[in-house]
Amino acid sequence: MVFGRRKPVDQNDVEEADTDHIDLTNDDGHKSADDAADEEDESADHDTAKGVKSLLDEVTILDAPKGKNSEDFSGEEKTGEAIAQFLLQAIEEIGPANVLQVITDNASNCKSAGREIQKVHNHIFWSPCVVHTLNLVFKDFANKFAWMVDTYQTGKVIVKFFRNHQHFLALFRGKSELDLLKVSKTRFASHYILLKRLMEVREALTTSVVSSKWKDLVRACDTQTKNAANAIVKNIMDERFWDEIGIILDITKPLYYVIKFSDGEGPKAGDIYEKMDNMLGEIKDVMTKEDDPHKDDWPLVNDIILDRWGKMNWSFHCLAFALSPKYYDQQYLATPAPGGGQRKAPNEDSEVMQGVMEAFSRIAEDKKEYATLREEFNKFIMKKCLYALPPVQADAAMMNAIDWWFNYGSETPNLNEVAKRVLSQPISSSSAERNWSTYSFIHNVKRNKLNTKTADKLVFIHANERLRRRFSEGYNAGPHYKWDVEPDNSLLEDSSLKLEQLRWASLEDVAAEPPQKKRRTENTTK
Repeated sequence: MVFGRRKPVDQNDVEEADTDHIDLTNDDGHKSADDAADEEDESADHDTAKGVKSLLDEVTILDAPKGKNSEDFSGEEKTGEAIAQFLLQAIEEIGPANVLQVITDNASNCKSAGREIQKVHNHIFWSPCVVHTLNLVFKDFANKFAWMVDTYQTGKVIVKFFRNHQHFLALFRGKSELDLLKVSKTRFASHYILLKRLMEVREALTTSVVSSKWKDLVRACDTQTKNAANAIVKNIMDERFWDEIGIILDITKPLYYVIKFSDGEGPKAGDIYEKMDNMLGEIKDVMTKEDDPHKDDWPLVNDIILDRWGKMNWSFHCLAFALSPKYYDQQYLATPAPGGGQRKAPNEDSEVMQGVMEAFSRIAEDKKEYATLREEFNKFIMKKCLYALPPVQADAAMMNAIDWWFNYGSETPNLNEVAKRVLSQPISSSSAERNWSTYSFIHNVKRNKLNTKTADKLVFIHANERLRRRFSEGYNAGPHYKWDVEPDNSLLEDSSLKLEQLRWASLEDVAAEPPQKKRRTENTTK
């Protein structure tokens, strides 16, 4: 077996680190040197003059024995070939047998690098960051639906007015326990975050604009501010504006939660396929209601999401989904699926099985190994031998998938090794991107004389110490509860870790390539 010669999987490594993958992300908004022509004139010199690091100045490598490590990539040409060579060297140092996946953002040079790596190492899967890909769905919505953009822009104007006028802001804060969020456009799901907070503070906004204090403040303002304040009052008192916010939140809430799930750390590969399928069904349930004013837009929404889903790593996610025991549980399959469809086990979905076979063919070194994997997979899905025992099937529904394979995978030893490695994989580059936040605190205006090596060492120490402590008892309880989270800072664009440890930074889209496979047809539920 391929994995028989590869580095053995230790259960602690699987649970406590993002193992066997490499993350590569662009810095500063994730725009690559090969992005669209309208962005090419923003040169590295322009970025340096503004005090920002050039794109891809550092590459973060996640390796179980070494933890998180960043390499200086400044001064290098950020072409796909250069990135590929750098990553191939890192893979050789780690050991090709110990690497299963390379995760990058969706920039064209990173895509090119991923293709080159797969040519050299067929068993290594290149995966675009799921969070980046899903965030572009919001951008697609903005490009297609004017009603959504208009509502969001009105919300931004309200937030901007209050935050730019101290007396009005003080009046609002006196009536609200929650602050208005100034969400940068370079944050994931910024549309949802801003509108959700506006809905939460609607009562405080309404009581603010109808108070006598508000009228006194308006009378004392200049003409321009008076006009702006009157427009704010008109929007806040407009029921249609709040109705539109409610509709947008209902439609995008499932998407937001999948992004939030994907942006977390840890092994998530086994769940993303089912979550994507459920998300489509939940959005369909919302948009196809008779009283939804935008129900005619559902087909276009469905096409947008399917198109983005088609740009993810289809075969790898299919394999991880098919190796998750809980999705074969009969009680789970009997539950109603969002969108009105019937749930199906992974082996009953032809598209999933096509992805599984494609992934097996890449993992296997020869035809004999390929046949062995198929044979053992059949024993697993048909619940033969050990897998037929009631306690084993009961644990499949309740137990963590990786733990289940550690307990019962001996029945299919070759598939067992594949399953543990595949299911231990992350699906986003968020772990690597959090290093940029750490770097910004270490190398800043006041500490700009630190050289790259010193700064990298400090980032390395901080990132790995944080990773180590997150698995201690004191991190989730007591006086040091989530010590690396700043819950009191309402400026998401200035915060180091917001919304329950989400570090969201947007990615400008590039010219997309046609997906090799299409996930779903018109029937989007199992």
